[in-house]
Amino acid sequence: MSEIDHKALDNVRALQRPGTPDLLGRIVDLFVIQTPKDVAAISASVESEDFESVRIAAHSIKSSAAYVGAQQFSERLAKLEIAARENDLAQCQQLVDAIDQHAEAVIDELLTVQDKVA
Repeated sequence: MSEIDHKALDNVRALQRPGTPDLLGRIVDLFVIQTPKDVAAISASVESEDFESVRIAAHSIKSSAAYVGAQQFSERLAKLEIAARENDLAQCQQLVDAIDQHAEAVIDELLTVQDKVA
């Protein structure tokens, strides 16, 4: 099953202007570089019960994930954001358990899409 809604990527491609750097490539590169760092920060923040940091990081990744078409990943982060807002440690722990693997799957698919375009 695909992690990426390719319509979202098409929407980004539609913003590309002739003669400018590859917009989609830049967005994917930023996502690929920043998301693992943010996911690690979320995991550490859940462990230390720093719910505000979890909420902020989940919100940030959620928006980025939606922008690149990773809707299921974005929805998981939205749930994490709500759980953090409610200081629900058990729910945060449950949601963060598989977040690393989900992020990897999204990144792998984005890189594959990017390689096909390049």
